[in-house]
Amino acid sequence: MFKQIRIRLLIGIAVLLSIGLIIFLSLERYVSTPPQKIMVTTGYKGGANELFGQRYKEILARSDIELEIINSLGTGENIQRLKDPNSGFQVGFSQDGGGDEQLTNLVSLGQIGYQPYWIFYRSTQEWPDIDSLKGKRVAIGAKGTGRHNLAQSLHLGASTPPDLSKLVGNDATAALKDGRVDAILTSGTLESAHIQELMRDPSIRLMSLPRAEALARIYPQLVRLVLPAGVVDFEKKIPRKDVELIATTTSVLVRRDLNTQIIYLLAQALEEVHNPAGIFHRAGNFPTQFDTRYPMSETARDYYKNGPSFLNKYLPIFVTSYLARVLAALAAIMAISLPLFRFLNSIYGWFIKHYTDNLFQKLRLLHLELQQPIDAISHKSIADELDSINQSTHLLPMRHTDVYFSLISRIENERKLLEKNAALS
Repeated sequence: MFKQIRIRLLIGIAVLLSIGLIIFLSLERYVSTPPQKIMVTTGYKGGANELFGQRYKEILARSDIELEIINSLGTGENIQRLKDPNSGFQVGFSQDGGGDEQLTNLVSLGQIGYQPYWIFYRSTQEWPDIDSLKGKRVAIGAKGTGRHNLAQSLHLGASTPPDLSKLVGNDATAALKDGRVDAILTSGTLESAHIQELMRDPSIRLMSLPRAEALARIYPQLVRLVLPAGVVDFEKKIPRKDVELIATTTSVLVRRDLNTQIIYLLAQALEEVHNPAGIFHRAGNFPTQFDTRYPMSETARDYYKNGPSFLNKYLPIFVTSYLARVLAALAAIMAISLPLFRFLNSIYGWFIKHYTDNLFQKLRLLHLELQQPIDAISHKSIADELDSINQSTHLLPMRHTDVYFSLISRIENERKLLEKNAALS
């Protein structure tokens, strides 16, 4: 009997340990403690994505989260970094057309704005269309970037030496100014330092694309934008006339396993930085609640729809994370407590039944033994056994009073029978 009891108890302990392990793993997976430092892969130094990263860094620092900014060659390298779980990168930027694969381990925090493609060239004559770039030395950026892929689709930069073709940012600007290249295809916001520098240089021209709408229809990842005359410098009339541009959209991607509290903070940062109106969009257009290329993060979508939760609105991130873990643990405990208590109650009932059945079985054997004459030695042995059964009976909990009195009554009956048997001997 005691072997069976031990087996039942071991099963109960194993169940409890398994439930505890499940709760622990669930908390670590879904309500894990947020990291204090994360890494973002942006783009080339001085580009728009690096500037955005710097602004995110300032916002996350308010919640004591450190954002480490690492430059890259563009979307292609960003995707490869995020794809590798051992790279240490959790956040990155992606331009439509810059990657060539769908990755199930990434989710989007939404599109954050337009990334115009700017074609600057050095010439005394106006180049009226993109066809003017054919046969020219054009810096189109590194392989794997959106502008490089677009340039190859339009057969641009084919005659450019490789070392000049891949120049970006300040290096491309310097090459254009000193005549090593005839034109550069670059990307970035209007506020980017190198874009402002080129816009204000009287020896450099910005190409307008009269067939921008056609390019947007041919390449779905592109949109047509118009840079209004005088928007850069109204007094100096820069630019002197409306300029038609093509642009792509930029998304912020995170690894799917990134802590939800960090995703929440990033969504807050994106809204603070990109929600105001810009040259090419109205207030509230960005960040978007959708992404045409990647699945949206439900945490980010919920924030954009409903704003900050009550806890996140009034409490620091690490406090809300702790409370979320506590609430999740309580919910898990409540969810399993009822069936668990039923299971434990069954074990308890089984144990009491076997315990009392054993006592009744002993009394029955003594009763059968007392049906015949016994000697003095057997008399003492039976008396001791009855005392032992009596002591065991008194160990029964109060909730089993009916069984207790039944056993006490049987014990008294057997004692009377023992005395009667002794008198006859």
